[in-house]
Amino acid sequence: MLLKSFLLLSAYVLCYLVLISNTFQLPGIILLYVCLGVIKPLIGFNLTHDALHGSYTKNQKLNRFLGYSFDVNGTSSYIWKITHNVLHHTYTNIPGHDSDIDKAIWLRLSPKDPLLWFHRYQAYYAPILYCFTSLNWILFSDPLWIYREVRAGKISHKDAAIFTVLKAFSLGLFIGLPLYLLSTPWWYILVGYLSMQLVGGFMIALVFQLAHIIENVEFPEPNAVGEMENNWAAHEMLTTSNFATHNRWLSYFLGGLNFQIEHHLFPYVCHVHYPRISKIVKKAAQEFGYPYHEQPTFRQAIRSHLRVLNNLGNGEFKK
Repeated sequence: MLLKSFLLLSAYVLCYLVLISNTFQLPGIILLYVCLGVIKPLIGFNLTHDALHGSYTKNQKLNRFLGYSFDVNGTSSYIWKITHNVLHHTYTNIPGHDSDIDKAIWLRLSPKDPLLWFHRYQAYYAPILYCFTSLNWILFSDPLWIYREVRAGKISHKDAAIFTVLKAFSLGLFIGLPLYLLSTPWWYILVGYLSMQLVGGFMIALVFQLAHIIENVEFPEPNAVGEMENNWAAHEMLTTSNFATHNRWLSYFLGGLNFQIEHHLFPYVCHVHYPRISKIVKKAAQEFGYPYHEQPTFRQAIRSHLRVLNNLGNGEFKK
């Protein structure tokens, strides 16, 4: 894992240094930004995600430091720890509570969401919207979240200031400094940055959608007094799915995020242990009568996800 982290970080830094070396024109600049866009989520999957869960290393100070790699790329580690670690991992697939399925009206990701006429086409346009995941976080949802929480008195002005500084640092690193150093038209840089975020956003969205917006998983809701039918662990089994767990290369590059069941049950365990843990979890699920959702291959998982999008868009989702 350490070697993988070193190689990914080194490749990222190398691409950036070559980018600002003023060596290339438009095709080369776009290619370097795209390379950064590919490496960015790989670092997120393999290093940052574990670090923000406190599972990359036993040294929590180092975990917090590594977590700032999220902010370097423009997204907020502070917000992620709340919306992902707390909300998503506690209220998985619960409409109105899980921030991962409570999206804009353009996507219907749960049976409780209002069904609008254009949702019937969402299986076709969703992959395009996925490309804008990172840009949305960077430019819209993160700043709006901070603004809303500050106004409500839920976070301090100090935290908001740190967020602003980190956001400015990221934009300066990938837009401002290249604009200053490169003797190329300004729009080369903007097109390159856009390419970087579109590629990275698509990769991030797709991997996380395959875990919960997929066939056989459920979207449980609380009863009239706010109680859930199942305990937390059973709830995670019902709402989460693995995919392509026998594909070692995919598991390697996704940082074990294809073992989503194990990750949700043991979020504070490093991803390198998931393959071994999965055997125990699967056996226990069979023994106690709980489902163990999994898609055999990456391709089958994508097809299953698109079928669910189609069914949700046509009001035909059965779970």
